Amino acid sequence: RKVTAFRKFCTDFFDDANAPKDPLELARYGADKLKSKHDELKATVTASKYPFVEQLNGPIGLLEQTVDNSDDWYLTEFTMGDELLDAKENVIDPIQSFLNGTQRTIYDDAAALLTTHSSNLNYLPADCDQPVRAALADPNAFRGNKMAQLKQANDVLRAQLDDVVTTRRAEISTAVEHRKAELVAGDFYNNATPAAQQAVLHTIEHTLTRVQAESQIALIQQIAADFESSAYPALLDQLANSQQGGGGGGAPKKQTVSIKTVTVPGATGVLETDTDVDTYLIALRAALVQALKDGKRISL
Repeated sequence: RKVTAFRKFCTDFFDDANAPKDPLELARYGADKLKSKHDELKATVTASKYPFVEQLNGPIGLLEQTVDNSDDWYLTEFTMGDELLDAKENVIDPIQSFLNGTQRTIYDDAAALLTTHSSNLNYLPADCDQPVRAALADPNAFRGNKMAQLKQANDVLRAQLDDVVTTRRAEISTAVEHRKAELVAGDFYNNATPAAQQAVLHTIEHTLTRVQAESQIALIQQIAADFESSAYPALLDQLANSQQGGGGGGAPKKQTVSIKTVTVPGATGVLETDTDVDTYLIALRAALVQALKDGKRISL
C-alpha cells in the first residue's frame, strides 16, 4: 500500500503518469524528482524579483525534509504526500503559472510604467498611482484575477500620463512656434542672408523635434527654458551678424540676452505694496539700462 501511495503521489505531484512501477526504480525516481523540484524552487526564489515568490519558502521547507534519504525511506517512511500536494495546488502551481504566463508580462509592464514615469507622476494628482502600487505589492498578486485588475489600473494610469505629457509637449511646441513667428516677422530675419535664415529655422525645427521625442516632462520643460534663455537670443545674434550687404561673419557687435537672465540687484522677498512694486521697477530699469550700456541686446 505504501508503494502504491508513493507512486500515486509521484504521478500527481510531478504530473507524470509514467512513474515507474518497480519499487526500487520508483524510489530512485521519486528521490531524484523531489531533489530537482527542491533545487528548482530555491533557484526561483533566489533569482526572482517578485516579492510574493518568497511564499515558495514554505514548500521548499517541506521538500528539504524529503531529499537525501535512502531508497527504502521513500517506500516505507514517506508521509508528506498530502502536505506537498496541498502546497503544489495552492502555492507552487499558481506561482509557476504566473512566472511562465501572460500575468508576468502585465506585472512587468506596470512596474516599468512606474519606473519610466517616476518623475512625471509628480504632475498628476496625488496617489493616482496608488492602485497600481498596491496591486504590485499584493502578496496574492499571482492569484485569481489580480492581474486583470492591475492591467485595468495600469491602463488608466498610462492614459493619465500620456495626456499630461502630450499636453505639456503641445504647450511648449506652441510657445516655440510663437517665437518662430516673431522671429520670421522681424527685421533681423528679413535682412539676414538666406543661409542664416535656413540655419535659424533648422535650429527651431530641431528644438520642436526634441520636444516631441522627449517623454519626461521635466526635460521637456528644460528644453523650453534653455530655448528661451540661451537658444533664442543666440538665434537673434546669428541673424544680426549675417545681415545682407553687411559683410557677415565675425563676432556680433552686440550679444542678445534673455530678460529672464538679467539679474536685478537687491531684488528679494515679496512684493506686497505699491511702494514695493515701484522700488522693484526702479531696480529692474537700472539693471536693464546697465545691460544695454554693457553692449547687450535684450530679448523679451
